[in-house]
Amino acid sequence: GDIIEVAAGNYKIRTPIAISKSLTIQSTGKTTLTYTGAAGSPLFEMNPMGKLTLRNLNLTGGSTQFAFATLKENMSSLYNLALDKCTVSGFDYILKAYKYSMSRYIRLSNSTFTDCKNGLELSGEIDDKGDYNAENILIEKCTFDGIQSNVVDYYRGGYDESTVGGRLAITNSTFTNSGAEEKNGILLNTYGIINVDISNNTFSNNSVKLVAQLWGAKNNHHANNTITNSGKIVVEENLKLKTFY
Repeated sequence: GDIIEVAAGNYKIRTPIAISKSLTIQSTGKTTLTYTGAAGSPLFEMNPMGKLTLRNLNLTGGSTQFAFATLKENMSSLYNLALDKCTVSGFDYILKAYKYSMSRYIRLSNSTFTDCKNGLELSGEIDDKGDYNAENILIEKCTFDGIQSNVVDYYRGGYDESTVGGRLAITNSTFTNSGAEEKNGILLNTYGIINVDISNNTFSNNSVKLVAQLWGAKNNHHANNTITNSGKIVVEENLKLKTFY
């Protein structure tokens, strides 16, 4: 429950910071955390029961590391992550959520994400049993620029109607020059997520076929988005089923 206020300056972080409790890190000045750790390691390692809030911080990486990641295994409890008035740049992944991890909420507000190979990767549950990696993802008043793939990859596999299916809200945000390496050609991947709201956003010069492909049979909606050179948003009544032999 502590609040750590970091003085203005540039701080080099060489090993992951493990978060296993409730913690707020913030600054009232110009503060940069530069991560120089090993490739594939996170600046902030989200552990079970970790609840991290960052305010007014700049995070930079060396292109091969992750800004945030869960443990690869033994995620026995939920974690939560919130960013407000932050910048994140130069990472391989903004967030890498591994299989069997679960977050109650991921909340990004008033923040900027630039020049990262991958964005929010929450598609670890690939067994198609109705599982997913976060209950709520809320993105408001954010900017994403130069994110090559997985800008938002939020996946719920399978057709189990007993699971609630997650909630994604992306509002009043801007997405530019992103998705160039996205294999499926969709900027915002929301496959199988029950509740989706994409409203009042601007999409400009993103190298994709579609901004999003929504599920009309569920609570998926879009409204008042401005789209330029970025494909379009389409709504399909039913998910395309995989064929099993």
